[in-house]
Formats: sequence, C-alpha cells, structure tokens
Amino acid sequence: MSTPFNILGMGWALPKTEIDNDFLHKEVGLRIPPRWAMSRLGISKRYSALSKEYIVKTKNADPVQAMIHARANGVTPVTLGAEAARMALERAGVKPEQAGMVVCNCDFPFDLAPGAANFIAKDLGVGNGPHMDVNTACSSFARHMKLLADMRPEAWPEFVLTVQTGCYTTRTSYASDCFDGYIWGDGAAAQVCSLKHPGRLKVEPLFFETDPRGADDVKVPGVAHFVQDGTKVREFSIRKSVELFEAIAAAKKLYAEDVYTVAHQANAVMMESILGHLHLPKERHIMNVREQGNIAAAGMPSAVAQRLDSLKKGDQIAYAVLGAGLAWGGGLMEVQ
Repeated sequence: MSTPFNILGMGWALPKTEIDNDFLHKEVGLRIPPRWAMSRLGISKRYSALSKEYIVKTKNADPVQAMIHARANGVTPVTLGAEAARMALERAGVKPEQAGMVVCNCDFPFDLAPGAANFIAKDLGVGNGPHMDVNTACSSFARHMKLLADMRPEAWPEFVLTVQTGCYTTRTSYASDCFDGYIWGDGAAAQVCSLKHPGRLKVEPLFFETDPRGADDVKVPGVAHFVQDGTKVREFSIRKSVELFEAIAAAKKLYAEDVYTVAHQANAVMMESILGHLHLPKERHIMNVREQGNIAAAGMPSAVAQRLDSLKKGDQIAYAVLGAGLAWGGGLMEVQ
C-alpha cells in the first residue's frame, strides 16, 4: 500500500528567451496565425533554450545543432533542473548534501550517459546515493511521487530530490507548415520530499499506469523532431483526465468541486474542456500554460509551485497528468 509523504519545498526554472505568438508568425514564418494558437491552444508565450536569432535563421531543421547551440548558450536540461532544484532546496531549508537520492525525468537528454540525475547531483554538490532517471514523459511527476510512496519506509533517505526537466524546443520544428512551435516551451520543476519531516504539502499518490498500445501516438524517433497523432492524443488526454479526477474523488470520498485541481499543462483549451466535462469551477483550477507553454513533465508541478504561497492550510489539490507511453497518474495533495 502506498505511503503518503511530504513535500518541503518546490522550485521551477525557465530559460531567458521569451517567445510570443507574434514572433512565431511574423518573424519565424509559421503559416498558422496567432489567433489560431489562442483559439485552439490558449497559449500566448513560452520560453526556449534557443535564441530567437537561431530559430529565425534555422527553423531548427537539425535538432543535433539545436542541442549544440543551446549548450553554447549555457542552457541544458541539467542546468534548468539544477536551477529548479536550488530553489526547491532553499525553500525547504535543506542543503544539497542532505539529499540522499535524486530522481530525475529528462525526456531529451543532451548526454545519453550517465543519467541527468547524476549530472544534477554533481552540479548541486549532492553526495553518493541511488540517483536515477525515471522518465515517463509528461506524466513523470506522478511516476516520481508513486515511486516514493511505494518505497519501504526503511529505504527512504532523510530527503529525496525529485526533478522534472526538458528542452522540448530543441526537438521542435519551426517550419512554416508546422504549428508545434506554438505548443512547446522549455523548463524544469523540482521538489524536496521527505517521509520523516513535515512539509508544505502532504502527498498521497493514488494511481499510475501505462497503455503501451499507444506507444506510437506520441514520440520522438531518435534525435529528431517531436511527432504525435494530435487528434487521438487530445481525445485520450481529455477522457483520461476526467476519469482520473473522478477516480481520485471516489477514492478519497470527496467532491471534486470542493478541491483545487491541476492537470498536465498541455494547453489551456484542453483544460477548459476537462473542467466543462466535470462541471468544475475555473477559479479553483491551477494553470500556467498560457504564459509558459507546454513544458512537459515540469508543467504541472511548476504550476503548483507558483501558486502555493496563495493557498491556505487544509486546501486540497487533486492532480492528474498524462504523457507518452501512453501513461497517466494522479493523486491528492494537501497544504500543511
């Protein structure tokens, strides 16, 4: 049986290059206009590890060169993950050397070995531990939480650092006939977790599952551009998010309209559809995708981190996330 635990601090990080819809249409040359992006996605801007000049000049035709460019600019999934982790550690009042385990998601690592968790641990000054990459794409926050909840209490170190990071724009085509540039942004999120110490949030992970029959529906084949079956993935995401929120409410015997909700930050229009299906109040839904785009696994936890200071003790947050795999997971958090 899963064991609830605490999140002591949360952090997030975004690159400095801000990209709005007008830039993508007028300067990069995306054929689809910004009004489409707002009506179909509800995303107004996002942040990239790439410079604007590079995107305009190359349309990111070669993802290998994009990684080289981003690294030259000093931005990688590791630097973003480490930045988010430093914020989480500072907010938790925990020193890096106190973290006994780092668990990281990195969809598109710039270095294939070792895992991003070890690079982030090295950057932070974390000591020895069973550091590992655990990657289920956009659903990785739920996978990380469920992994910790399923651990034997005696296997827990004093503090565990979980990180979700990615540079999706390095795998995004900015060709004129592609609209993926309107979707993706880069960023990271991090959480300091403990079974032994009280924290800002109590977490009870409830579900995590994958359906490999959908493995080809969302993928990046090698060092190439992101591809997906957009219609199929959208329908799956809405249906499965609704099911997850209903399952969480049933498992915890609560009314979903009485809690805050947060979902995978795919796009704002999808989230509005989920809320509509469940008749949930928009004012109690946590969202940041309009202002920072879809930053994959880091989207949902960064939205909670950015909202947390405005929540009060006893507030509950039902979370539901989905990703490639196809994978999904969810649970309940309560402000302490």
